[in-house]
Amino acid sequence: MAQRAFDVEAVVPVDPEAAIEFLTDLTRHRGLHPYLVDAVVTEKGEDGSGPWATWRVRERPRLGPFRYSIRFDARLTRTSPTSFSSWVLAAPGCTIDATTSARNGETPGTAHLVEHAVVTAPAPLLAYMAHHAELAHARTFDRLPDVLSGRSDR
Repeated sequence: MAQRAFDVEAVVPVDPEAAIEFLTDLTRHRGLHPYLVDAVVTEKGEDGSGPWATWRVRERPRLGPFRYSIRFDARLTRTSPTSFSSWVLAAPGCTIDATTSARNGETPGTAHLVEHAVVTAPAPLLAYMAHHAELAHARTFDRLPDVLSGRSDR
């Protein structure tokens, strides 16, 4: 397996806990994440890392001019009030492992979000998968400030 990492950041107009609360509810990502069609919680629990939810996600990414559907599971674990980890199994051997944290922004009432993601896939698929993961996460973080401020209808 091969790996590629990327980071995305955003400053959002809410406090760090509210930003993480928003991001851990995938139903709020529809229209924000470029491929997301829907997401449903299939399981919830808590372990030594914190409370978690497993989501069944449906996306429609592109392959050239064509769109195709993909369904996969994603587990999001709230590791603290201002952080969470996520693990996605997009296809056999194809995963995205990410950590997202929020801290107070420079301006009161804002949060600085940072996500570090590692994409793992067989070498022939890595470039495609990493490109689309980074594109989707970057677009989500780019649009997040407007969505959280109410300036966007998504």
